[in-house]
Amino acid sequence: MRRIGLPEIWDTREADPGFMASLATFSFVALGLELVVSGTVLTLTGSVSAFYPLGWQVVEWVGLGALWVLLARALVAWSRRRGVDPLPSEAAGAGRDDAVDGRDDAAAGRAGVDGRVDHRRWREILLCFVLAVVLAIVLPALIGAPWGLAPLDRYLQLFTVYGPLGWLAMVAWVCYHVGRCFLIAGLLAYAHRAVREVLTFRGSEWIPWGGIVAGLVMGAVAFLANGQAAALSTLLCCVLLGLIHVRSGESLRVTTWFTVLVLVFV
Repeated sequence: MRRIGLPEIWDTREADPGFMASLATFSFVALGLELVVSGTVLTLTGSVSAFYPLGWQVVEWVGLGALWVLLARALVAWSRRRGVDPLPSEAAGAGRDDAVDGRDDAAAGRAGVDGRVDHRRWREILLCFVLAVVLAIVLPALIGAPWGLAPLDRYLQLFTVYGPLGWLAMVAWVCYHVGRCFLIAGLLAYAHRAVREVLTFRGSEWIPWGGIVAGLVMGAVAFLANGQAAALSTLLCCVLLGLIHVRSGESLRVTTWFTVLVLVFV
């Protein structure tokens, strides 16, 4: 079986906006899998607590993380099967038509020489990353939420519940977080391509459409779960992730790992 890696540049072939919007929708709906798991526990036990017994908590988080990664990979494989593969296909070989080559050249021009992100854009990407982390840490405290560092607070909470084995629960939570961010990055990237194919006015390619869409959607979820502070920080962090996606030449690989690093602080 051929390994499906993370794609680089999304626009080396013509993208169908309706199909890309469908991929974004599937990415978001897949996140509802956690609700299905919680609902199953509610049916079996009659209650849904913040933390389950350690064994079940580890199984749940690792299982959800792995399943989310598999779903994200399946969406990438589906996009390639539909002909929006961001990488040259084996069938095309060296004889791709001039139109496709032209789109490749345009994508490479935005991303840097030979399709790679140049040093100047890496500086901009890292600036957006630092700003997103600072906002995630500082903004909630400025609007009335308790001050804290989310990863540390989470570990201390797990340590309080599970004692010395809290580190095991934390490792499981990291697996869960990485898998969830794979899908969030997909939601951002697919939504960006879908909107860009519809809104083609001058300068539209520099607007972080995916970050705006992901920010509004994930911000609404955060508002229902944790209130306005979490919602606002999620919205702004997603917009900055959208800028990272644009400045990286729409590289899903770059966007995915920065999504993991930023949202761990939200």
